[in-house]
Amino acid sequence: MKFKPTKRSIIIAVASVFIIAGLVGTIPTLYYHWSNNGSAKASAGPFVYAEASNPSTPQPTLVSGYPDNLQVPSLHFNLSVVPGVYNPKTGAWNVGLSAAQYATPSDLPNNLTGDTLIYGHYRPAVFAYLHLIKPGALATVSTSNGYSFTYKYVGTYAMSPNDTSIFNYRGGPILTLQTCSGAYFQNRQMYQFDFVSYTKV
Repeated sequence: MKFKPTKRSIIIAVASVFIIAGLVGTIPTLYYHWSNNGSAKASAGPFVYAEASNPSTPQPTLVSGYPDNLQVPSLHFNLSVVPGVYNPKTGAWNVGLSAAQYATPSDLPNNLTGDTLIYGHYRPAVFAYLHLIKPGALATVSTSNGYSFTYKYVGTYAMSPNDTSIFNYRGGPILTLQTCSGAYFQNRQMYQFDFVSYTKV
């Protein structure tokens, strides 16, 4: 006997198809929630979220001042520091005979960032013995507002007198001492010091 579907059986069959389709459609959603809230939550996943900043964490305070004295105890340096100006058109600096100069285009001594450049003549009264410095030697720059910044010597390099890239430095706080070098004093010898600490005098 051939089965003839009734109207009721057709409605039940159609309804069953929709119910099954609905259940199948929820599987991806259920899996997503399980994977993000269940045991799979520990997985790093493809996204990286920045940690929220803690407003209670104190931020470093900038401490700086105008340099007026430079000491390098291992070389018996105790020099006054006066303003020094670089002329980009002539490539020349104003240079004193018995004091060191703070290069005013450079950063003031501080505890956060930048390069403080102090230069001087290659003569006994100033930087003639700077080439004798040893790695790890300390230098102290005192400021007119009563701070003392301590740095540690790390190395030296030569630059052309026309190279002003030193003024583009944007890293952590450092000190650079500069004098002349070469057979005809044609180079600028740079002595770099890393920041160690500061104190209020």
